[in-house]
Amino acid sequence: MVRSVHVLPHTHWDREWYDPFPTFRGRLVAMLDELLPRLEADQAFHHFQLDGQMAVVDDYLTVRPQQRKLIGELSTAGRLSMGPWYVLPDEFLVSGETLIRNLQLGIARAEEFGGAMHVGYLPDMFGHIAAMPQLLRLFGFEHAVVWRGVPLSIDRPAFFWESPDGSTVRAEYLSAGYGNGSGMPADAAQLRERIGMFTEVQGELVGQTVLWMAGMDHEAPPPHLSRVVAEFQSQESLRSTPDGAGTGEDGEEPETYDLRIGSLSEYLQVAPSTDLPTHRGELRSGARANLLMGVTSNRVDVKIAAAVAERTLERLAEPLCALWSADPSREQPLLDLAWLEVIRNAAHDSICACSHDEVVDAVLHRYAEAIRTAQGVAQSAVLSASSQIHKSGILLLNPSARERVELVEIDVTASDLAGAWSAGQEFETSDQSWFQVLSERAAHEELHISTAADAPLIVARELIFEHPETAQVVLIERPESAAEGSDSGAILEVHLLGELVGGETPTALSPLDALSELGRRCERDPGLRISTVLHHPEASSRVLTMSGQVPGFGWALWEPHAASSKVQSLGPWGLTNGLISVEVDTTNGTFAINGNPGYGQIVDEVDVGDTYNWCPTQPEIRTLQPQSTTVQRIEQGPLRSKLQIDSEYLLPACAPSEALLNPPSLLQTVTTVLELRADEALLRVNCSLLNQVQDHRMRVHFPLQARAHSSVAECAFGLVERPLAAEGGPNEWGVPTFPSRRFVTAGDLTVTHLGLCEYELVDLDGDAQDPLTTSGALALTLLRCTGWLSRGPMASRPLPAGPENELLGSQLQKPLTLQYAIALNYPDPYELADRVWSPVQVVESLGGGSLNDSGSKLEVSGMEVDAVLTDSSGRLVIRCHEPLGHQGWMRVPGRAGQIVDLLGNHIGEFSEELKVRPHQILTVALDPIEP
Repeated sequence: MVRSVHVLPHTHWDREWYDPFPTFRGRLVAMLDELLPRLEADQAFHHFQLDGQMAVVDDYLTVRPQQRKLIGELSTAGRLSMGPWYVLPDEFLVSGETLIRNLQLGIARAEEFGGAMHVGYLPDMFGHIAAMPQLLRLFGFEHAVVWRGVPLSIDRPAFFWESPDGSTVRAEYLSAGYGNGSGMPADAAQLRERIGMFTEVQGELVGQTVLWMAGMDHEAPPPHLSRVVAEFQSQESLRSTPDGAGTGEDGEEPETYDLRIGSLSEYLQVAPSTDLPTHRGELRSGARANLLMGVTSNRVDVKIAAAVAERTLERLAEPLCALWSADPSREQPLLDLAWLEVIRNAAHDSICACSHDEVVDAVLHRYAEAIRTAQGVAQSAVLSASSQIHKSGILLLNPSARERVELVEIDVTASDLAGAWSAGQEFETSDQSWFQVLSERAAHEELHISTAADAPLIVARELIFEHPETAQVVLIERPESAAEGSDSGAILEVHLLGELVGGETPTALSPLDALSELGRRCERDPGLRISTVLHHPEASSRVLTMSGQVPGFGWALWEPHAASSKVQSLGPWGLTNGLISVEVDTTNGTFAINGNPGYGQIVDEVDVGDTYNWCPTQPEIRTLQPQSTTVQRIEQGPLRSKLQIDSEYLLPACAPSEALLNPPSLLQTVTTVLELRADEALLRVNCSLLNQVQDHRMRVHFPLQARAHSSVAECAFGLVERPLAAEGGPNEWGVPTFPSRRFVTAGDLTVTHLGLCEYELVDLDGDAQDPLTTSGALALTLLRCTGWLSRGPMASRPLPAGPENELLGSQLQKPLTLQYAIALNYPDPYELADRVWSPVQVVESLGGGSLNDSGSKLEVSGMEVDAVLTDSSGRLVIRCHEPLGHQGWMRVPGRAGQIVDLLGNHIGEFSEELKVRPHQILTVALDPIEP
């Protein structure tokens, strides 16, 4: 019997991991400097796969731009495969839109060199999302290649992988990983022995055709590759002859091999696609390969930065730019730069933060740049909107698809109030039916007092940089006696005015003349003191107020609205708004919601794991009760009130070790602020601490009023229901901690969060009832701190997952702010997440535009909107998905266009509405509105 062995020379190249990016790029350059000429010269070295990601090509060409021609020639000739990804991402810790932009960028870059590998290559992701087959199909791919996450129920070398919408790809299962053929022996006999051992050990997981992945992390195929393959073939041809093969002990002909070098696409063309099992949904099993689920909870600072960057791009900058910018194409290069940083960070070792401290520093820096860039684009769009409304006033912009009514913070003057109140009713900002005053500003304010030596520079800075709107300056000199509290010398008042001054006002100067005059006076009288006074048109107040209705993707000029459900005190340490109530237990720092106690219990556990996996001590060391708790009201008002809980916990300073069997304990303060707003059936929570403790996991527990059999969490392009248990294996515990994107629901409870991705259904101490089938609480991980990138044998994972390097940054010894919100029986978790994390934007309308007081730029209903952007041709593009598993309709009134795939190719026509199947991802490019 002849068994085909398809040799795929490749490398798996982590751009940054246990060493920083510059170090790995240097190794990449050295590897490709040797490999590319060898590939060009050796025709028997038929093919090489450059890890399925285009970033490594860009990294190499940054240093060796002269090699661009050779890479293009090898790719066009089918000798070198690249893409389709830009980076090989993690799938659970980045948004669905980031995954799409990643593939779009990778394919676009690969097209410049002859085209991308037409395979959904997923070799080392820490599990796979349920929507991935649908995404791959929308890019035109029919095949995926996977390793981690495949459950024990898959007992073949391939299977059909189905998304919830029914989209299916054939998935090639790398049962032994992507390096089963690494370290190719130079001897044909040894190679034959290795292949035989592999097929014997893997059994039914290897088909009649073997995929021999001849490569590994940062490894190039050896120079003897083509020679040993030729020698192997020569020897096998002798075995296949009657004199060379002989017969086995059972009288059957022994197995021989047909060994050939080729591409992954060539292998998949002949790989069997019949009699394969089907798996539907996500892949998160650790049965055969480590899932490394602890990456979800390490380095919470990275996860928070990722959430903010993606939210700012996807739910603020892009939709506001597409809908409000006068010329979105001018802003697109900035958006592209921000997306590039986010995509680079999506690499699995980067976003998962299982990396060198310098790598994580670089990741945080890239996110910071992406956030700042996206904020700048959003601000530009908001300013553009301010000139498009026909009236002046306070303008509210809604960046989401749903109509919004929420609390906003605005600056108001008496003129604003007079103009906004259409019915002519008189009221003051002190009227708590409408406003909650945060601060007040007089019509004029003293900015600072300076000496004669410093004043010219200070005033110049105010005029040029801080208040360039200043039109006139008035200088008024007061004698010493008029300067209360002065020691010596006179006071010169420098009044900055934004409007022309007339009447009895002293002579006003231009800013330039005023600076000249100020300089002369300061030179003449060195003892002069200068008071700089800024004038505003009128006094104003910073207030909280209700927004009124703001249409989805629309705008509204603000006018006062009273809150229906105001916030009131409830007992000594409680709040209620009639929709939800909270009361703090001063004995332990927990709080009751709607009379049900036990929410917000902090549970801290010593962790002897690493960045890949949590591992408890044996026996477990847990802290549940604080040493002390204090509560105070830090804000009290009818529209917003806040309670602050300060709890001190006595925690082990670090995990026990051979060098320190009994670590000392430290007092760790955790500050929790509970915020309740008018007209909201949710509780916002801000948890902050200066983390002083090492080697620990801190979680917050929430009781469920009815025991739950499962949880439902947001994932990329949908919701995923998960049981209480997780499938593990001999090399990794099946720890049922799971990721969520923005929210998770269990029973009556919904928690939405900002980058607190890990949760678990647990039982509160002493409350276990049938724990294998139901759970009584949800645990949200606030932080998990460890000092090891990877470590050796530990209870939860007996083998290392990477280099055993010590880290400092992953101990998170710094201030942390952790935010989440809680709601009970909330009807729409997507609306909850948008409300909490994507608020209405406020800007002053300049007037003079053509738009009415209120309206919508785009109406979309029936699906969850994931992206609103403009494409390269200037069309408005909407991407959305059906999340609930219901057949329905997507409606965009008054608009027509084309249904396109994720590469922008035409699929069908769209006119105002479209019937959508459950869980469908849909992209529509709208035709321009006729003027």
